[in-house]
Amino acid sequence: MAELTTHKASVSLRNTALKTGRRDDFLLRLDWQQEPVLLEGEPEGFYGYHLAGDTPDDGAFVSWSLKQGRFELAGDRLGLYPLYYFQIDSQLVISNSLALLAERFRLETDSEAVGIFLRLGFYLGSDTAFVGVKRAEGQLKVLLDETGLAIESRRPVIRRMLQTSSTAMYQQLFANALQKLRGCRLPLYVPLTGGKDSRHILLTAYKLRLPIKESYTTRVLSPHSNDDVTIARELCKRLQVPHQVLASEQRLHNAEQQKNIRTNFETYDHFWINQAGQYMAQKSSGLVLDGFGGDVLSQSKIVTKQMHRCYQQQDWTTLTSLIAPKDPYYEAYFQARPEFLVSQQRLQTRLQVELQKFADEVIPVKSFYFWNRSRRAIAISSFRQLNGNSQAFFPYMQADLFDFLIALPEELYFSQQFHASCIAQAFPDFVDIPYASNMAQGDALAAKRTLYNVFAMIKEIAQADFIAAPMRLRAMLSCLRSSTVKDSVVTFFYFFRPMIYLNQLRHLRFPKQQTMGHG
Repeated sequence: MAELTTHKASVSLRNTALKTGRRDDFLLRLDWQQEPVLLEGEPEGFYGYHLAGDTPDDGAFVSWSLKQGRFELAGDRLGLYPLYYFQIDSQLVISNSLALLAERFRLETDSEAVGIFLRLGFYLGSDTAFVGVKRAEGQLKVLLDETGLAIESRRPVIRRMLQTSSTAMYQQLFANALQKLRGCRLPLYVPLTGGKDSRHILLTAYKLRLPIKESYTTRVLSPHSNDDVTIARELCKRLQVPHQVLASEQRLHNAEQQKNIRTNFETYDHFWINQAGQYMAQKSSGLVLDGFGGDVLSQSKIVTKQMHRCYQQQDWTTLTSLIAPKDPYYEAYFQARPEFLVSQQRLQTRLQVELQKFADEVIPVKSFYFWNRSRRAIAISSFRQLNGNSQAFFPYMQADLFDFLIALPEELYFSQQFHASCIAQAFPDFVDIPYASNMAQGDALAAKRTLYNVFAMIKEIAQADFIAAPMRLRAMLSCLRSSTVKDSVVTFFYFFRPMIYLNQLRHLRFPKQQTMGHG
């Protein structure tokens, strides 16, 4: 259950460009019939972090104030900090927590938006799980005074690069982004995987002599791979950076439910990082140097040349099939609740509308994925799940570096070598350490946890009224059988995650109290 708690106010760290704020959940409710009246919440606040520099609103934050009959709220330039808002009559409600909104107000599930989410794994545009509740598509600005209410959401205009892109320029901009932490007295933590993004952070931070307190890696369950552990351990050993290996998340059902609440129902993924969040909740409050965005911006496995070619040819049918492959089980799954079934034509129409918003970008599909998937379904886990008591910090989102990466020319982006080459040239002494190749076997579920997860999922299936009765019985039997075959419980769990998601949404729709009237 979401709670409103009190944390220390924002602080501007001495001798650094960084200003950090609060991390708890908040809710603002204002009435504007004549002039702004704050019915709930605090008259001013600052959450997230802000970076001083030439680009205004750099960082990942929200700030607001109500003074002399004027309410102003502004988010960061990319809309990284999660903000949700809706209007009822003459009232405006803003929060960073969907669960908190659902506890306080009677919300209606947006079945089409949820249906599209279940196909894609992320929401489109300003959609959320609830009708009328929006998330800004870029930077959110709100102005409320005696003249009325103005809400603005916009993305920064990125100019195509005139100079030649190079790995040296990439490294210089990346070092500049981390250099902004010079003088920071907070402990610095690095979640380390076997990939490029976190390695780039660790090596650059070490070269800049930033005081890294600790690095950590989370083990995962089979059929996924634990290559990350071996690779991260070797990197930290050479750098003499303390490294912790965290146990794999065994409580699949509980972790999934907690993840859905913490991430505002915005992501399919990341239940496994609950362990990291719990671990970091026990550590001294500091900064988590998170590799968010490095992959999609500089060397992505998701955004392909074929997608880009389809976009250029305006072949929306093929592009839709690449972004959202047809699922043979999808229609059978939701047979009892067809409102969650979005036709292929409707899905294509929605995708085309969103994709065309990025027509002026260098690689429109890349920008589409960043703004719709990465910014919403990935970053939110770093902000609200992975970081524990600490503040997530995104080096790849620093304004100069982001503007450079989002405008990379096609030949560099699709080379599948640009980021790896940058790291290799900047740190030649580490080229012998490979990247993850999915060779090391993941962990197995403990027998005790296997039974617990099976029974928890059977209970979920019994409550899932969107699954037709005959299908529910078959699903229960399949769930029981999965406990007898190695790794099958985990595979079954991945397949039936929508069931947990929708059951939770149904319970959130019925708040214990109704507070739309004046307080």
